[in-house]
Amino acid sequence: MRAEGYAVEPILRVLRQQGLRIAARTYRAWKRPARIAERTVTDALVEDRIRDLAWTVNQVTGQIQMTPEGLYGRRKWVALLRRQEGLAGTSRGAVDRAMRTLGLEGVRRAKKLCTT
Repeated sequence: MRAEGYAVEPILRVLRQQGLRIAARTYRAWKRPARIAERTVTDALVEDRIRDLAWTVNQVTGQIQMTPEGLYGRRKWVALLRRQEGLAGTSRGAVDRAMRTLGLEGVRRAKKLCTT
């Protein structure tokens, strides 16, 4: 606004005279275009990739089936996604959030009984 010859304070002064009470910070936030956080974009990419790898459509029956990768835990998902093109910097937190959203849990194996 200042670059075009208009300051925020005179505009707000005119608006106050008209009966509107607007804070300068509110006005500036309204004028500024909305930003999408980088984490939101990254989480969406990770979630889409996990969804693509965890489920597949059976060509015969047309049903959606879980692939073996759908049983992976966080460590294996992070390793798998970091090998994918464009997702080399995938974080563990992004994978955790995606797995929670998609309802995936890694398979836990029972520990073997050791008697000696």
